[in-house]
Amino acid sequence: MIRKRRLEEIIKRIGKRSLLWLGSCGTDASGLLQIPQLSDIFAITAPLNTAENISEVSLETMLQKRVDLLTYHLDQDNSEEAARLHRLLFNVLSKPVVVFRDKPDHFFTSAYLPQAENVECLGIVPERQAAFDSKPWVESELRKSGVRTIPWHYYGKYNMREFTRRLKKGSNVVRLNALSASGGGTDITIVREPNETDFSSLIHHNSLYAVSRYLEPNIPLNVNACVFRDGSVSLHGPSLQLIGIPSCTIHALGYCGNDFAQIRNLELSILDELEIMTVRAGKWLAGMGYIGAFGIDAIEHQGHVYFSEINPRFQGSSALSAELDREIDRPDVYLNHASAFFGLSPPPHVPLRELAKQQRGVSQITCLNLNEQSVFRQDTNINKWDDVTYKLVPAPEVEVAVNGKLFKAVFDGSVTIDGQSILERFNNRISYMASLFSPKISRKSAEHSID
Repeated sequence: MIRKRRLEEIIKRIGKRSLLWLGSCGTDASGLLQIPQLSDIFAITAPLNTAENISEVSLETMLQKRVDLLTYHLDQDNSEEAARLHRLLFNVLSKPVVVFRDKPDHFFTSAYLPQAENVECLGIVPERQAAFDSKPWVESELRKSGVRTIPWHYYGKYNMREFTRRLKKGSNVVRLNALSASGGGTDITIVREPNETDFSSLIHHNSLYAVSRYLEPNIPLNVNACVFRDGSVSLHGPSLQLIGIPSCTIHALGYCGNDFAQIRNLELSILDELEIMTVRAGKWLAGMGYIGAFGIDAIEHQGHVYFSEINPRFQGSSALSAELDREIDRPDVYLNHASAFFGLSPPPHVPLRELAKQQRGVSQITCLNLNEQSVFRQDTNINKWDDVTYKLVPAPEVEVAVNGKLFKAVFDGSVTIDGQSILERFNNRISYMASLFSPKISRKSAEHSID
């Protein structure tokens, strides 16, 4: 009943206006299907394709290409298709509308401000968002609040000698762009041998590296959350985060998914530490003018939790975490995000240890295109197994760029022990699906595109 009441409040606040999702993946709008005013979905990739009464515009469909979201930026796209997407967005914003965004950009702002009287945006401006993506600042501020952070040391052009000496002392983690968020772990590398990588040619006068001793063994953790204006924080979807899975990514610490089942097997003291960290981070965000959905990446090492990164936005785990919340009658992160912006009260607090126990045990694995060239899904039947559901699968005529998402696999139960490897049975399911992609479009798919 708690979720139902919160949903009714939000439906009432939206009123006769329509609801629009603008995000990287159309499928992430699944969390808004519970709101009847949802009328439009604008996305870069992975269209949702779910309802006849919802208009959906996807750059992927226009281009017949799925881009690498870790390097693609809509603000920098000067293509005709991006211009068309912008025009269609402008037209939708000409009527009274409430907008959900997974992260801010100037693409939306330039379509919104000329007709701002029609639009209520549940998000902050890009300039403010950029501040929360500044890792050194965020980490230093959170340390003042008592948050245990990874002990980073910073190196630039003029102390590269100390940097080189540092790399000779055991295994280290190097952040190649220390000033901003890691982009799914793509700019983080592990250096185990001092001469393993030559960094000297990459350094410029305004470059900055961050280096820390690699804390191993470790277990990567993630939690979704939402902060309200008064600093109250709701918790959602704790999980073991999957990183660096060789069959899914080329990046040593690249994001590969989440295990919402294995998290319940951690010591309760670890879950308590993660909760305290998340609540403190949320209170700090509220004090700095940020409200709404966010996420925390952390690692467990030797019985303690170390803060890794704050994600001031919806996450790759948000949609599934919302589904798990709805199953136990909780207001999910999407509903609470809207509640925070509408000035509604926060929901009753549920401790993270209780949430980990209550949520259904399920896992998701995201696989990227690891080939050295673009690929197409071959127009063949996908095997149906009882233990896996494949999502985000592109149409056969859609080209998937290098490091673009091939698919997401959802499994009942746990798929990992440590977050850095997956059990063989699940790896076989991933490998099978990845094998259905080839550099050449199939003849049958080509015929479909001609028709």
